[in-house]
Amino acid sequence: MTRESCESVARSGLTEAQVAAWLVEHPEIFVRNPWLLEHLTVPHQCGDAVSLIERQVALLRRTNRDLCRQIENLVHVARANDALLANMHRLTLALLEARCLDEAVSLVEEALRERFRIEGVTLRFFPDCGFPAGAGLSLPEDVVESFRHLFAVGEAYVGTPQKRYRTILFPKEILIRSWALVPIGHRRLIGVLALGSNDEARFWPGLGKVFLHRLGEVVGARMESLLETDGSWR
Repeated sequence: MTRESCESVARSGLTEAQVAAWLVEHPEIFVRNPWLLEHLTVPHQCGDAVSLIERQVALLRRTNRDLCRQIENLVHVARANDALLANMHRLTLALLEARCLDEAVSLVEEALRERFRIEGVTLRFFPDCGFPAGAGLSLPEDVVESFRHLFAVGEAYVGTPQKRYRTILFPKEILIRSWALVPIGHRRLIGVLALGSNDEARFWPGLGKVFLHRLGEVVGARMESLLETDGSWR
């Protein structure tokens, strides 16, 4: 008998007498289905004293439930990481196929919106990185030093959006409650990748930054390569 069929029997409304009679006719049920023992309560008669065996069994059951929850959480995290790596791989391949800077920027923004389900994505460059003039992708001069200071430790900034930067990086119609500002560059800092979400728990200060760091390096390395190809790199 499978776990599903046992559960079906349990929901069928059988009386205790019917269940007892069935068990007598099938004494091997617990041999074939040892998991049933985890759900049984069999008091250990010991008078007024507390049964040590019962306490041990209860403790083992709680431990087993905790371990099952931990395993489920690990499986969930592993699946999420696997999906994340797969999307990162596709993004990397798309970047390698980009033939120019404008195409690479569009690919990054589109991939992060569609594959990573991030509502707001903006890629902007520092004016001195050599990005072609008039492309509309350069940060204003008056905020450049602020971003350089923000990325001085070499990590992404994750947390609550600041109004001054929010108006520069995202259109007004996009609701941003949390964001990550990722430094872009491989050999040197050339810009910022802003990721914004309307979920205030999507990007929070305790979020791991390993993926964000690698994303910044991959995007930065490809942008540097394209800048060199265009003869604009300084």
